[in-house]
Amino acid sequence: MAILGIDFGSSFCTVSWINPKANKPEAVVFDGDARVKLPSVMLATKDGFLLGYEAQSYLDGLYKQPPEIRMEYMANFIPSLKRILDPGVTEVFFDHEYTHQELLKIFFKHLIAQALLHCGNSYKVDKIVFSHPVDFTQAKIDLIEQAFHELGYCDTEKIFEPVSAVNGYASEHVVNQEEGILVFDFGGGTIDVAFVKKVHDEFMVVTKPKGDFSCGGKDLDYLLYEHLRKSILNEFKTDISDKGMIDYTILNLCEELKKKFSGDNDAYEMPVMLIRDGRPQQYNYRLSRETFNSIIYQKVYDAVNVAKKVVQDAVNKKYKVDKVLMIGGSSRLKLLQELLTDVVGDAVIETCGDRDIVVALGLLSDYLSQENSDSGGTKFNEPLNYDKHIVCRNEKCRSIKCYKLVSRSGYHCIECGWEGRNITVVF
Repeated sequence: MAILGIDFGSSFCTVSWINPKANKPEAVVFDGDARVKLPSVMLATKDGFLLGYEAQSYLDGLYKQPPEIRMEYMANFIPSLKRILDPGVTEVFFDHEYTHQELLKIFFKHLIAQALLHCGNSYKVDKIVFSHPVDFTQAKIDLIEQAFHELGYCDTEKIFEPVSAVNGYASEHVVNQEEGILVFDFGGGTIDVAFVKKVHDEFMVVTKPKGDFSCGGKDLDYLLYEHLRKSILNEFKTDISDKGMIDYTILNLCEELKKKFSGDNDAYEMPVMLIRDGRPQQYNYRLSRETFNSIIYQKVYDAVNVAKKVVQDAVNKKYKVDKVLMIGGSSRLKLLQELLTDVVGDAVIETCGDRDIVVALGLLSDYLSQENSDSGGTKFNEPLNYDKHIVCRNEKCRSIKCYKLVSRSGYHCIECGWEGRNITVVF
């Protein structure tokens, strides 16, 4: 089976595929230069749409243009379709109306095409597995699924983002029996938190996941932008939000500044290029850590409060949080980790690093296949529980002789050799 796992993020998308040579999920690399994240941005033009890196690069170069030209482009820019996704809303660009489903189709077509440049022309996708926040409405999930269907990918599967994260993490790390993992996903658009426990070699979501769609990393960027806007307005009497419209070029600079506060310095400075009276002028925006923390504090507190509720549910069931898995760029902020420590106590806090592709990898952990359809079956040296079985998920097999592994989480099919991890939702 040729399959793609798509982590559709508010700021970036990551994609995984099962490399037939290695027979395991791997991250798709875009543009052949080791970038594993594709910006989730769209820029409408008279000739169509610029997407991903192309749209982002075009936007980054607009700082040299006068405000009126910049604002004209901003009016046709979508910084995050995921954050505004609504089945009842249309967007108008150059006198043409687009439903959000149509915009999803345009973006996903580009995303998949870029992914296939990495996988190779012979990799014909027949299944899509995609992630979504726990706080997503069913209408939004259906909108995404229908967009894939209309592109010709009718075999789709959806998974909670934190659930997929645990699968991805466990594929490369040892998780002990009875270990409880709090998954804290602070991405660009949302905060998602789930508590997962390993019981009898299976990962089980033992409390109801919680999320807040109004609280994400982008919200921190907007807070910084507004603080910067007031600073420039106070010094130059110039409003970077012309007619109330956000300058997304400067918003992106605020996002980069936010990332720096994951480091150890107590102050950072960001140059901002402005056009005043037809001439470029640089404004140096400097923030101390104390000021930065005061700007973002309430949103960070709200995110931690979501985790606090999930932890309390776990405690009520007499479960212990042994480890915290931090996902998303904003999860590396020191203020966040300080506040979260007060909630999780002595639990080990781990981050996924700059690449942060654990969700995309986890989407395909159940689809590891030996692609061996020999009628004689596949020999296996690990013990199997013959009292517990499922229908094999290898579409070419579908045998009921797919048995539970005794020694580790997952299943193995003795007919075709398919093997995959399993995660159970029991709340």
